[in-house]
Amino acid sequence: MKKILFLTLLVCELMFKVSAQDATCTIVMVNGTENEYVMSSDAKIYYSDSELFLYHDGETVTFQLSEIRKMYFTSATDVNEIENQQVNIYPNPAKDVLYINNVVGEQEVSIFSINGEMMMKTSVSGDAIDISGLRAGMYVISTSSFVSKFIKL
Repeated sequence: MKKILFLTLLVCELMFKVSAQDATCTIVMVNGTENEYVMSSDAKIYYSDSELFLYHDGETVTFQLSEIRKMYFTSATDVNEIENQQVNIYPNPAKDVLYINNVVGEQEVSIFSINGEMMMKTSVSGDAIDISGLRAGMYVISTSSFVSKFIKL
């Protein structure tokens, strides 16, 4: 259930940001392998209770949701920045401050509850996000090039 909600948030948040241009969808599996797919305007992503389906280049690729660790999109204009600098958050779990490293320029950051409710939206140009106003629980954080889960203590 958590993976389905996570993927729903990911697709809703990012597909609007990459729809005007080709993007690369990267799926990182639990075993560490990475699968990259160039997503053109006719590409589709959908899922069932246990599988993710990625339609591109006239064929459908299927993944078991339980085998996906992370999924993210990069556009053609920011691929070099993403390849050179991996965005990470720490500490996880966090109490009052969540740090995000390798943010290029000012980026908008959205934080969603695990139920999909937007809890916070802010612009970040440094590396610290004040999360002291959030209640304890699991959250999803996203920028234009990064999506991750974190736990607020």
